[in-house]
Amino acid sequence: MLCERYAPNTLNSMIGNRGTLDRLLEFGTAVQKGRRPKPLMLYGPSGTGKTAAAHALAYSYGFVLLELNASDYRDVETLKRVLIPATRSRGLFSKTILILLDEIDELSKKFDTGAESTILNVVGKSMQPILLTANDYWDPKISFLRNHVERLEFRRVPDEQIFLLLKKIARFENGSISDEIARGIARRCNGDVRSAVNDLEAMLGASPELFEHLGIRDTKIEIFGVLDKIFGSSNFDIARNAVMRSNVDLGMLMEWVSENISKRYIAKETRSRAYENLSAASRFYEKASRTNYYGYLRYASVLLSSGVSLSGNGSISMLRQYTFPQHIRRLSATKRERLSIGGIASRLSPILHSSRKEISNNYLPYFRLIVERAMKSSGEAEVLSSIERHSGLMKEDVDAILSYYHDRT
Repeated sequence: MLCERYAPNTLNSMIGNRGTLDRLLEFGTAVQKGRRPKPLMLYGPSGTGKTAAAHALAYSYGFVLLELNASDYRDVETLKRVLIPATRSRGLFSKTILILLDEIDELSKKFDTGAESTILNVVGKSMQPILLTANDYWDPKISFLRNHVERLEFRRVPDEQIFLLLKKIARFENGSISDEIARGIARRCNGDVRSAVNDLEAMLGASPELFEHLGIRDTKIEIFGVLDKIFGSSNFDIARNAVMRSNVDLGMLMEWVSENISKRYIAKETRSRAYENLSAASRFYEKASRTNYYGYLRYASVLLSSGVSLSGNGSISMLRQYTFPQHIRRLSATKRERLSIGGIASRLSPILHSSRKEISNNYLPYFRLIVERAMKSSGEAEVLSSIERHSGLMKEDVDAILSYYHDRT
């Protein structure tokens, strides 16, 4: 993707927000000299360069970047396991670790009890520099941070600067794009550089008529709008851009597409092709999560959007309403149980030297069988006492395991 290929390596190579970027340079210089500057909250509209600036700062000063966002940590336990050790350690060859808490306003929606105090502890006592990003600094959900950070605003980038960047990228790509369309993209993106570059990628070498499908980027494309573009279009770029422009999580979108393929596509061959492309997208998505190499997501995105879209060849039914993914509905209904089992598995992980997933899937089902048989032969009190001595699990933990896995056999 052009956004990745032309991501700025240094703060000086970024466009717009010159004063803000100069302040970030001062922050980096202070860290380099061994000082501990107050954490910075980078805030402003999406696509104005907040996260890109953090990456460029790390590259410019040779810092090791530790980036966490809303999808990386969701509870107190994970915050403590990942964040707190990072604040006290040094990177490879004693390099400085720059901690980036990205999308902190989005993350706050998922905070568990105690998460705010954990983050405040990290922000206040970290030996390493910290940057945070948010769309709205004044969001009440992150008010607890305001006295502990210095705010740094990123504003929408002027149209002319975006236009010049688009022409420069087009020239490097040996692609043709008229000044009229380049200015139109710059004007419609509403100061969002990332979105403008995505639109440029769609327009390079495409017919001018496609420009009218890009729309104005002042509102989010909702899930039904994305699905309409995927199922209702036979154009590669329109389907792909619908996914690129949306803020819907890619995994969640896969669930929606999977649930509704059979409701939109009429012919069996069409459904078969769509499911094959969706399956391939899922494999790349899982591989990205497993290897932490997120370049695989670009393949997942294209297969999910354009791959499924082109499977239809225009033969679709728009008579039936979209159906909420049943898999997500089931996960929601069993959330409390799953979180309980997940917490137990996490506590057992250092004892069993295995992952939480491995323990939940393979250890605990057999644990339930062993415990039930032991209780029949030795009595409940003796078995519970032995379990508590060897694993630290209390009676309520054992009851949760017995109930959870008994219902699934």
